[in-house]
Amino acid sequence: MERKRSQLAMGSAVRMSSTSFRWLLIMAVLAKFVDASWTPQSPSRSSGDVPSAVLRPAEESHQRRIQQILAGVEGGDIPSTASQFEALFVSLLREAGNYRGGGQLQIGRLTRYLAQDREFSRVTLPFMASLSRHVSDLFPQGLKHMTRSNASVHLRRVQVLCLMAASFFGIIPQKQRKLLRAWGMLRLNALDMHHRGLFEREAKLRALLVYFETMQKTMGSCWQQMLRDNDFTQAKCSATCSCQEVIFEGKARRFSPADEIISFYLHTPEATTFEAPEGEQVSRSEVDVNKITTQPLPLTKLTVDVFGDITKSDGDLHVDFADMFVGGLSMWGGHVAQEELIFALRPELSVIMLFVQALKDDEAVVVKGAESFVLYSGYEGTFQVFPPVVPAGFHWSVHGYTPLDSMGRRETTVVAIDALVVKNERDQYSIPNMKREILKAALGFQGDPFEDAIHDTRAGVATGKWGCVIFGGDNQLKTVLQWMSASAAGRELHYKAFGDVTLAQMEETMSAIRGKFPTTRDLFEATVQCIQQRDEKPVGSWSLWQALLNLEAKAPE
Repeated sequence: MERKRSQLAMGSAVRMSSTSFRWLLIMAVLAKFVDASWTPQSPSRSSGDVPSAVLRPAEESHQRRIQQILAGVEGGDIPSTASQFEALFVSLLREAGNYRGGGQLQIGRLTRYLAQDREFSRVTLPFMASLSRHVSDLFPQGLKHMTRSNASVHLRRVQVLCLMAASFFGIIPQKQRKLLRAWGMLRLNALDMHHRGLFEREAKLRALLVYFETMQKTMGSCWQQMLRDNDFTQAKCSATCSCQEVIFEGKARRFSPADEIISFYLHTPEATTFEAPEGEQVSRSEVDVNKITTQPLPLTKLTVDVFGDITKSDGDLHVDFADMFVGGLSMWGGHVAQEELIFALRPELSVIMLFVQALKDDEAVVVKGAESFVLYSGYEGTFQVFPPVVPAGFHWSVHGYTPLDSMGRRETTVVAIDALVVKNERDQYSIPNMKREILKAALGFQGDPFEDAIHDTRAGVATGKWGCVIFGGDNQLKTVLQWMSASAAGRELHYKAFGDVTLAQMEETMSAIRGKFPTTRDLFEATVQCIQQRDEKPVGSWSLWQALLNLEAKAPE
């Protein structure tokens, strides 16, 4: 990890505590005023039809104490030992109503790192504390949930960073479902970094800290200017806060690093109007799974890269093999399946847990602009991260390499679609379940609603064994279903096999299938027929692709 960092002064001069017990004394005094079992009050339901994330405790006394503690960190009054850092986090968690007792706290690796890496603690931590103190300034209207009636959420990059920093310090209430019970039983993932093991998994922790370090270097001077101007609506372009100009619909716009946009979209079957950050609108027609399966939509090209990696497929939509609770187990230390891997590389995705409820069968989420900050090797228990070295001519969605689009977003798009969890392997072959998967993928493959206004051609879809492995699905079936969905969206399907050499002939096989069944209707009808003719053969010994090749094609109508 790179260790050379430019120092960012945060108002008062940076200084280290001169006495080793100072922080312990401060925290002990603060603890007298805090009930460890205290939780924030639930906000009342407003007249609006969309809930908002709870971004701070309701009690002003708790807000003031959080401000006091973070102001000390911002000013350079930094703990020096792991135990002092633990006391700092415990105090903040208590004030926010997030403390669950020492037995559930999992921050040991983090506090040791902060005590050892004085450069991070001296430079990056004060920057993060400063951002965290200004949640209200950066979200004066709150943060509404993304719903069918609020299908677009656009956040400035500084807003995303603020949410991530505040979550790092533990000051955003973590019991969102309980706090929003006035809206009914909302189903939400939890952006809880302190009790699930995120900080104890070295690779996940390292990736997160690299993100914060990088953002301090990228955005620090812009943030200083916003503080000086007392203007949190934008960072003015200057010699110290450089901007990049883009053209959208004939209008020139300049974006500082703080004001770049990350866009979140909820795709559902009904016709939807999406709104851009500046108010421009675009409408998308309905997505009807029955039209996909009954109309002769031409199958698009399907390519296979045996050693391909979705995260390095520049220019494509990147499929996140999502959990219905988007983000899955990314806050847990012991889990790094495909979705958790993507969230580790792209920490900015994590804020989605604050405003996106569990996906229904007819919902998908698309995110444009969330970059990677590290590269990786391995999977699950072997997962490791390392500094990015990107070959010339590529960007791999890495920060510092990925170009800006004409709406101020980085050119990288993630598609979160959750497949069915297969409990009985035969259930996945039912027509309702197949249509469910086709619709789910077709919604995700709609991609960025503003893509056609920005680009002349449509991006492909980089995917792989979606709904397989831990979800238990049949890869051959899932590939065919995704192919129909991509074709309906007018996109090529780029299959990344991650080194599975048993799929070396897959592209040739799929080309032959396309030759026999050239439309979505043909392929769906043939798939249903093959399944009906399967008899009682064990699923593991039956190949859908081979059955399709052996099936006699219908004569053209």
